[in-house]
Amino acid sequence: MKRNALHKSLLLAAMICCAAVSYAQRYEVERGRVYFGNELMMFADARSFVDLGMGYAKDQFNVYVNGRVLENVDPSGFRLKVKSGRRGQGRKEEEIGAHKGYFKTNMNVYYGNRKLGAMASSFEELGGGYARDAFDVYYCGEKVKGAMASSFKYMGGGYGKDAFDAYYRGKKIE
Repeated sequence: MKRNALHKSLLLAAMICCAAVSYAQRYEVERGRVYFGNELMMFADARSFVDLGMGYAKDQFNVYVNGRVLENVDPSGFRLKVKSGRRGQGRKEEEIGAHKGYFKTNMNVYYGNRKLGAMASSFEELGGGYARDAFDVYYCGEKVKGAMASSFKYMGGGYGKDAFDAYYRGKKIE
């Protein structure tokens, strides 16, 4: 009798777990539109949309939780932080959902969760981790020392060049 009750309890727990997993939805960007599960998010900006994880996302205009706008929250400063580590061990707070590349709002430019000093109005990605604004060249969010933004081009394979020098992964080739 106890064995049968235990079996039923385990079966019920498995069903609840599976129901929770199947209910979990995620954000998708497709053909310039943003969806949460199968629901179209009418006001989401697909070009600047970032899924932060745990049901949170943001674009240049809004922060979202489970597909709904989180009112009165500034997306440019919003970061999702969680505790990591086991109980009793050194728990640390870390940012999650870091966008692994450049992200631009109307006023700011970010690489991952780090704000750059780049000018958003002239900022452009060149490919391969390289980007530039009117004054500086960046590689994976770091300024490339000595690079001339006006003539800088990405050549492929980690290489870039300006009018005078060549660079590999953001470092000048001597």
